[in-house]
This record gives sequence, C-alpha cells and structure tokens, in this order.
Amino acid sequence: MSKKLQRQIEKKLNKLSQLLDKIDEARILNSDEPENWNSDTLYSLAEELKETLQLLEDKTGKQLDEFGDPIVLEPGLCSLMDDWESQEEEDYD
Repeated sequence: MSKKLQRQIEKKLNKLSQLLDKIDEARILNSDEPENWNSDTLYSLAEELKETLQLLEDKTGKQLDEFGDPIVLEPGLCSLMDDWESQEEEDYD
C-alpha cells in the first residue's frame, strides 16, 4: 500500500474515532430519565453526525467528468478504503 494512501486513511480513521466518541456521549439521553434530556446534546449530535457523513463520503465539485459523474475533490474514507482493498488485491496477484 502506498504510504500516502495509508496516511490519508489513518488520519480519517483517527478523526472518525474522535467523532464516534462524541456521538457516544448522546447516550446520556435516557428516555426513562427526563431530567437528563438536553436539546444541546441533540444539536451537537446532529452536527457530529453530519461531520461523520462528510468524513465518509467523497467531497465532489459541481463539474462533471466525461462520464457525467461529479468530479471528486477529496476522497472520503469509503473511497480510500476501496482504493486500499484494490491495491491489496493487486499486490496478491
């Protein structure tokens, strides 16, 4: 695997781990305990979920490539993992 791809994946996985830790904090909202309900926690959860999706998905531009697909400005973690798996398969062939 290329070192550049490895660094990109590691960086995004670390960020994902941090976001998941923050998302896990929303578990304090127990439906049986109204005294723990907090709208700020839910708004924070919504923002962290949006950020998580952005981390996983490709960032695309408005321009289209020759196939009519949006041009990828920055690959998301899902695409990076696809690239890694493809490289792994090529290395075994």
